[in-house]
Amino acid sequence: MSGMSTAEFLGMVDHGDGQWAVPITDRAVGGGRGSLFGGIGLAVGVATMEIETGQPAVWATAQYIATMYNPSEMRLNVTKPAVGRTVTQCRVYGTFEDDDVVTVLGATGQRPEQLRGVWEQYPDPVAPSGSVDPEREFDYPSLHDHVEVKMARGMFGFSGAGKPTGDHRSLVWVRMPEVRVDAAALAIIADYSPSVIGNAAGRVTNLSSLDNTIRFADPAPDDTDWVLCDNRVEFMGNGFAHSSCLMWSERGQLLATASQSMTIVPV
Repeated sequence: MSGMSTAEFLGMVDHGDGQWAVPITDRAVGGGRGSLFGGIGLAVGVATMEIETGQPAVWATAQYIATMYNPSEMRLNVTKPAVGRTVTQCRVYGTFEDDDVVTVLGATGQRPEQLRGVWEQYPDPVAPSGSVDPEREFDYPSLHDHVEVKMARGMFGFSGAGKPTGDHRSLVWVRMPEVRVDAAALAIIADYSPSVIGNAAGRVTNLSSLDNTIRFADPAPDDTDWVLCDNRVEFMGNGFAHSSCLMWSERGQLLATASQSMTIVPV
């Protein structure tokens, strides 16, 4: 698929020696409150790790420490505490005015294939053209203006569009029309998965991410446009929720798995 990389879309600036800057503008905020969209914090970590090592990302996890608002600028410092022959362990520290905002840990690498298997089943969903528009409305420009979402199964937990399934699972199609489906784009798309919490609860539910983890399988094929998030809720209680998703191409190729923990914010 043609389109710019996620790093280009976000306007990331390389200052050399592992130092980066990310302008937090209308493209990089969301979540309904004008704060940094959590998936962006993970995405910039994935993008910088891949660029700094010249290797594809294997996994990454983000811990969200503080909130940033538009307009501002995040500074990134990328370190490589362990560099092997085929795998590099990375750490990315995101700061704003010397205060910690996000820490991303992960690894990049490429190795000869010895074994292969995919045991999860592609769910054969309704196509995006026949799926439900989540009817999102925003009062200001945001990342969501650059992301399209369609509900193939269940209710979109952030808006209430669609019909709750009465179980722990939803299917959501997501795409970024301007951006090709690279690893960093998948990190952004995965952050739409927690909409499953509201579906399971049967009511609109606001959430605040504590972490976000993604593990990559195969790269997206060139003709991939929409990504299907097959979302599941593992637990809700004590003011928290844990969810996960399988991320599929339109033709049923497993691209990544993702998970996160969240606080439940009263509506």
